[in-house]
Amino acid sequence: MVKIRLVGLPGEVQSAADRIGQVVAVLETSKPYPRRGTSRLVSLYLEADLGADSAPTQSGDGHARP
Repeated sequence: MVKIRLVGLPGEVQSAADRIGQVVAVLETSKPYPRRGTSRLVSLYLEADLGADSAPTQSGDGHARP
């Protein structure tokens, strides 16, 4: 399992999370957390399984499925 932090504008990090979910099995997706200060950026955290038999399980809404 790996943990991935995405940082960017809200739409960008959601798009990146969706694309990552098409390639690896995303086990968990956090809510977007605002960056400090007056930044418009957010952080989004993913937990993904890179195992050989893991298939992508990301749903279209950006949330992991059981």
